[in-house]
Amino acid sequence: MAAVTKNLAFGITASTSFEPPFLLAKRFSTLDHLTDGRLGWNIVTSYKKAAFKAIGIDSPIEHDQRYAQADEYMRVLYKLWEGSWSDDAIQADAVRDVYADPDKIRTIHHHGKYYKLDTRHIVDPSPQRTPFLFQAGTSTAGSAFAATHAEAVFVSSHSPAILKPKIAAIRDIAQKNGRDPRSIKFFATFTPIIGKTTEEAQSKYAKAKQHASTIGGLVLFSGWTGIDISRLPMDKVITSEDSLEENKITSLMSAFTTTSNEIPQWTPRVVAEKAAIGGLGPVAVGTPFVVADEMERWAAEADLDGFNVAYVTTPGTFEDVVDLLIPELKRRQIYPDTPANNLTAREKIYGSGHAHLRDDHIGSRYKYHNYVEDFSSENENTQTPSREKSDNN
Repeated sequence: MAAVTKNLAFGITASTSFEPPFLLAKRFSTLDHLTDGRLGWNIVTSYKKAAFKAIGIDSPIEHDQRYAQADEYMRVLYKLWEGSWSDDAIQADAVRDVYADPDKIRTIHHHGKYYKLDTRHIVDPSPQRTPFLFQAGTSTAGSAFAATHAEAVFVSSHSPAILKPKIAAIRDIAQKNGRDPRSIKFFATFTPIIGKTTEEAQSKYAKAKQHASTIGGLVLFSGWTGIDISRLPMDKVITSEDSLEENKITSLMSAFTTTSNEIPQWTPRVVAEKAAIGGLGPVAVGTPFVVADEMERWAAEADLDGFNVAYVTTPGTFEDVVDLLIPELKRRQIYPDTPANNLTAREKIYGSGHAHLRDDHIGSRYKYHNYVEDFSSENENTQTPSREKSDNN
């Protein structure tokens, strides 16, 4: 895909729960090179029993501990991506047969609670060094993680009124951490069903409902929330007490038990309808004008920066977005007429010339010339950052 495109960025989902950070760092640096910096990473922590059993672990890590582990995972990655190679380490001197100056490639010594490694990063700095960082999750632990590490956050809800305080809370934590709260971009799930006329859009929606897998939606719901929905009466109001599973997506459990004017009660019947098309987000049905109005309303009421467009059919939904919706967004001057070429994933968000982590991002404290070593074998908890006293080895 990267070889035949020049503007498309790629957001790859990878878990911090199963793979050593050294291996992920090497793979993502390689991909950032191959895509000319058009790489993003959707950071997730894993929770499913089956997934843990598949790699030989009997039970998942407890929810908040997963985020503590993920926090240390990220710090290891910053050390490798940002702190191992100096900007001028590459010599590329064919006459002297020297590619890189080893004295400008630091060996990382990390001895923390979850990870221990002593190594250099074995891939030279890629266009972004650290890929653009996405994250999803608005639980207490997830919000703290997002406010610390995420550059963009995926959010979902059936009501902008429910999203707004969650987004505000993450921005508030980020500001207290010394970050510009507006530098974290929020993208909400949004499913458009677009027609040239209202009748055409409604016809597409009716056809989608006809072919939607209600059972599939309910199965997804049960997996997300830990609620065996098959044992509940169709019109019983769902509560958190219905979840008997310790391992679940906490923010989704909250979403499916939080009511609003749009959904005054969550019952299995309502879940079946909502989960089958659109999942947790809104489904906007209508002409490009109507759908664009709805997007603007959500952006204003929830304080969103953009949307994670979900599809009902492929390529049909995307063709409708390109052919019908984007021209309307351009007419309103809320979509660029001509996207700039050859930008990295991060520059697409922050602008040309901003390919690397912002100075107020926590990863910047690990950059080569202001590197800190904040974990030690003597104390497995995060230490007060101090500048590295040893030499580059």
